[in-house]
Amino acid sequence: MRWIVEEVDDLVASGVISAESGAALRRHYETKIEQKDSGGRVVLLSVLGATLIGAGIILIIAHNWDNLGRPARTALSLLPLLASLAISLWTLLRRAGSTAWREGAGVAQCAGVAASIALVSQTYHISGELSDFLCTWLILTLPIPYLLRAVVPALIYLAGIAVWAGTSFDLYQGNQGAPGYWLFLAGILPFYGMAVRRDRLGKWTAWLSAVLGLSMAFGLGFTNLRELWIPGFSGLFGVYYLVGALAFPEHRYNPLRVLGALGAGYLSVMLTFKDVWPHGTIVWSDIHWPAYVLAVGLPCASIALLVWALRRKVDFNRFVSALPIVALLAFGMGMTGGKGLDAKLILTLAFTLYAFALALGTAFRGLQQRAFATLNGGLLILVALIIARFVDNEFSIVARGIAFVLLGCLMLGANFWMLKTKREGNA
Repeated sequence: MRWIVEEVDDLVASGVISAESGAALRRHYETKIEQKDSGGRVVLLSVLGATLIGAGIILIIAHNWDNLGRPARTALSLLPLLASLAISLWTLLRRAGSTAWREGAGVAQCAGVAASIALVSQTYHISGELSDFLCTWLILTLPIPYLLRAVVPALIYLAGIAVWAGTSFDLYQGNQGAPGYWLFLAGILPFYGMAVRRDRLGKWTAWLSAVLGLSMAFGLGFTNLRELWIPGFSGLFGVYYLVGALAFPEHRYNPLRVLGALGAGYLSVMLTFKDVWPHGTIVWSDIHWPAYVLAVGLPCASIALLVWALRRKVDFNRFVSALPIVALLAFGMGMTGGKGLDAKLILTLAFTLYAFALALGTAFRGLQQRAFATLNGGLLILVALIIARFVDNEFSIVARGIAFVLLGCLMLGANFWMLKTKREGNA
């Protein structure tokens, strides 16, 4: 809409539309822009206001806490919960159509539940770890996004389950990590599906997609995959990218698609180092069943999505979506071909070739589509790959300097050429 407003003067000057039509168009879209901007500000201020009110009440109670008896403490401990419940109920009855009220009430409800749990625990000296507190809080806050149809509480929940997974993770005692994360995640996925159906291309859905993707990456890391992290993460990034391409084809830079592409580039460069591959023989008995399910399920899901995307002839980057297949083949080769230096050298060389193909393929795709972000993404992968090789091998300072100068010239030249091509095409 802003672009249309900016083009109105040129259209009037060119005689495409009359001055009266230009003024009407400008008034129409400027009003819509103002309404959308003010709506976003109201939602942001309502969330911030609810947070500040809750924090202020907690501070006032904390200042007088030592002077109160146990009954008074108990009553005050339940006050944040009851007050937030009253606000939520009033919102559902009187302001159900207001996004600002729903989001603000949802944030107040999350804060009220957390405050009441903490105050009651302190009053009655209920011991426990941070993970126990988070677990209770997450269970009690899960219904809030569904009841209020509020996105911000869902974002808080997704961040909370990632933090809970981190507090529950203990790699050095040989436990399963935090497989309960995936049970918590299953509870919020229906809400994400409803948000996608309700407003697939909206900004709230984009925020949900971004936080969901980041939360799942943390959750997978805290599940203690051990040596199976290579197929697990390659499958996760493949799923991200292909779900973004299939579910949001209109959005070239949908968060899931971007996270999948970034993850594929990072992982492909990281796997060009010999030291990241498993050392010695894998003790399969030490790997628990959640790791097996994720390490097998995620790559299989990615390959199934790849087949579906090919059948539907969806536009997507084949090099990015091929990551799970390449990773599975390389991982299987490493497991059956020995753990010596030669085997690892073959694997690193194979991934060096794959990363090089990914970089060039992505950059060429950006040139074809005249997409600066895609072009520079491919060039950045190429830069990262060359830097990784410089770190992993002995090269003189002069050789490194010459390589960096050439890469810089390549990036500048490609961007200037694309900019010139775009200007000539618009002329």
